[in-house]
Amino acid sequence: KRTLLIGKRTIDEWRYGMTRFLTACRYILVIPIIGCVLLTAGAVVMGVGRIFTGGVKVFSLGDFGPKASKILSLAVIEIIDLFLIGTVAYIAAVGLYRLFISNKQIDLPMRLKINTLKDLEDKIIGVLVAALAVAFLGQAAGASEPEALLSYGGGIALVIAALAFFMHQNGKGGGSDSEK
Repeated sequence: KRTLLIGKRTIDEWRYGMTRFLTACRYILVIPIIGCVLLTAGAVVMGVGRIFTGGVKVFSLGDFGPKASKILSLAVIEIIDLFLIGTVAYIAAVGLYRLFISNKQIDLPMRLKINTLKDLEDKIIGVLVAALAVAFLGQAAGASEPEALLSYGGGIALVIAALAFFMHQNGKGGGSDSEK
């Protein structure tokens, strides 16, 4: 049996070394996982802060008329959008951790179980669609120009359609995620 040598190592030794190196490199993904957790915390803290400051503002002004109600509705929609953005960051953190760092199950609701890259993509796309819908509602609540609102809504509709097409095409593959 002939053995190919590269330097003083055989091909099998190089393969083994490269496999160990690539296995260790997955831990680099701890950095974006921590970043996503920090983004989640930032979005949640900002949303909670907006709730308190908005509440204080409403009660200190004492204005409960239709215009104030519309402003409050818009603020509520923006806060919900912040929480949805935080949710996307959290799902990304959990998904990256589950896919690349640990094989152990994380105690999450069944709808957040992430076992494949497709699961992670589907979860994130689902929350993104909800965030886009909330963003549109926020624009609709404060819109003064119907043409601008139509243009904004059309852009969001195109993005949602593209995401739906992506999910549909991605689901058609039939192969496992390891092949993608």
